[in-house]
This record gives sequence, structure tokens and C-alpha cells, in this order.
Amino acid sequence: MKLKDTGSLLTCLIAALLLIPITAVSQDWQLVWSDEFEADTLDTSIWEYMYGTGSQYGLPAGWGNSELQYYTDREENIFIQDGKLHVRALEESYRTRNYTSARIRTINNADFLYGKIEIRAKMPKGQGLWPALWMLPTDNVYGGWPRSGEIDIVEIIGHEPHVAHGTVHYGSAPGAGHALTGGRYTLRNDSTFNDSFHVFTIIWEPERIQWFVDGNLYHFVWPSHLAPYHWPFDMRFHFLFNVAVGGNWPGNPDDTTEFPQEMVVDWIRVYQDAELTSADDDLHDGPKAFELHQNHPNPFNPTTNISFDLPESGHVSIRVYDVLGRQVANVANRNFQAGSHTLTFDAGDLGSGTYIYRLVTDTYQQSRTMQLVK
Repeated sequence: MKLKDTGSLLTCLIAALLLIPITAVSQDWQLVWSDEFEADTLDTSIWEYMYGTGSQYGLPAGWGNSELQYYTDREENIFIQDGKLHVRALEESYRTRNYTSARIRTINNADFLYGKIEIRAKMPKGQGLWPALWMLPTDNVYGGWPRSGEIDIVEIIGHEPHVAHGTVHYGSAPGAGHALTGGRYTLRNDSTFNDSFHVFTIIWEPERIQWFVDGNLYHFVWPSHLAPYHWPFDMRFHFLFNVAVGGNWPGNPDDTTEFPQEMVVDWIRVYQDAELTSADDDLHDGPKAFELHQNHPNPFNPTTNISFDLPESGHVSIRVYDVLGRQVANVANRNFQAGSHTLTFDAGDLGSGTYIYRLVTDTYQQSRTMQLVK
């Protein structure tokens, strides 16, 4: 029999291979960590001060962004008062710089994978100011920046104090291989983020990140938005708070800029869905659910990595199919221990095109597509 609609047939075959049960997201958010900044001093069992101009951390002077400040841990630059964290930028001669400020992070002390993150803060303003509440990967599983990603919960550039920016960074390498996707939220009625406190939120799920200001959704990203790069936001990240002065994006201060300028943080709170696990649980107890991750890199030629999570030991089969449903490779067919695993798939004998890889256990199955480009 002659096929009259090959395109429809291929679509049906791919849909059949990808068909798996879909479980509704419960959104049962439970508070798992917070810092209300109610102590007299910063809790250094959680927060780590960062110092200098970036060269101490292997970055070009200016933190890789041509910034002008020198970061310190002095009370002039960072302190807690009336239950709020103050990060203060000053114009002063210090060491090799004419500005000082502070930058802190929670690396290996408060690291999370997925959740709802809320921060109530008030921002500085003025030409050349660049406050940021953001996240970086703790383990750099996919390689150095930007390969393993960056999540900017909120950034403000001081000459636009009424605009909040939410962004992800990713890609294959710094420079030409760096990519970003972002959105912006604009206050109305001549209001600014310096006038009063606002709540900046992200909801970070396995294949989606959403940004909110005061409960208003203004941006989201999915893995497909990052094409042709892979989605690196499936590993634990930690928090960074800082106020930069100058830089490639905001430009330098000028005669209109008034100092000192402060970012004031009332609190940070992390919630996680009862159906998802925290990064800490993942590290100590292993995965709580089956998951087949998107291969990386994708597109690829000729090798790529296929990662999957097993909450229990058992037999695993991972097979690769072409768009006609024909099996073209067998990546795994054996027993695995509970945990996270990564296998390398070599498609050297295959031609360019779309392929489906499918994980099957005794109780679970999941499929994804990948793109081979030669």
C-alpha cells in the first residue's frame, strides 16, 4: 500500500515513542531554608565573603566585567541592622580601586536543586550601580562558565532603577560561545526599586524557570529556548549577593551618581515542592524519582552523554530509535545501583537526524529526542 501522508505517520510514530504518563505538579511548597538576617552579624557558617577584584578567583581584574570596586568584609561595606542585610557601595580610595563594596555567597553551605526562591529587597540607584541577587552552579558539572549555567534572580542597572532583569546564562564557552536569555519587569507611575521593598521570585523546576516581581510573572525559559545549547539547570546551585560599581553593562559612575548606595535584603526563603527533592537530600540519600535527562551536548557529533536517575537498583535498558521507530543502538542493558548515572553514546555509525532514546526499567519508562549533526 502506498503511503500518502508520510509526515503524519512519522509524527504519530514519534508521539507513540514519547508517550509516557504525566503527573500533575502539586506545587505543595514547603519552606526548607531561609535567612531572615535577625542575628547581629552575618552567619559565616552559611555565607562566605568574597574579596578583591576577581583575580583571587582566577578571573580577570574587574570580575570579568570591567567592574571598578574592591570587595571587602568591612562593616563599612556589609552589616546587619534592624533585621536586614545591608550591602553598601562607597566611593573611596582602597587598595588599587576607587570604590568598595561587598559580595557574599553560600557555596557548599546552602545549595539547592529546584524550588521556589523568594528574596525581599530594596535596590540602590544611580549611574554605574549594578546590584545582583543570583545563583551559580556549585559543582560545574558541565564545565566552567557559562557551560554549567548562571541564574540571575534579579539584576538592576542603576540608571534604570525602575526595571528589574531576570536572566539565565549558558553556552559552550566565554565570548562567542556565551548565550543568555532574559526578561524585564518595569514598575509604573515613576516608582523605582529604590523607593521600597519588593519580592523577587523564581520558580525553578526540572524543565522550566519562571521569574516574578511581587507575584507577577514576567519571564520564563524552557530547554528549547536554549537551543542549540544544552539545559544545564539540573544540578545544585548556590546564592550570591553583591553590589558592583561600573562594568560593561551599566557603564561607569558619573557626576550624577551619589554615594553611598545600598542594597538592603530583608530575607531570603527557599521552598521546595513536596514531590521534588532538595539538593541536600539528593546528595545524601540519592534520587527520589526516576528521571531521564536531556542528553548533553545536544546537538552533538558524534558523541553525547546520556544521564539518568534511579531511586532503586534494578535492570535498565536504554535504546536509541530513528524516526521510523527502528532500533539503531543499544546504550545499556544491565543492572544498575540506585543513584545518578551518565553513559556516553557514540553515534559515529549513524547519519545526521533526529533520534529518540528511551529508558525502560521494570516500573518506569521515559523517552527524549536528540539531534545528531554531522
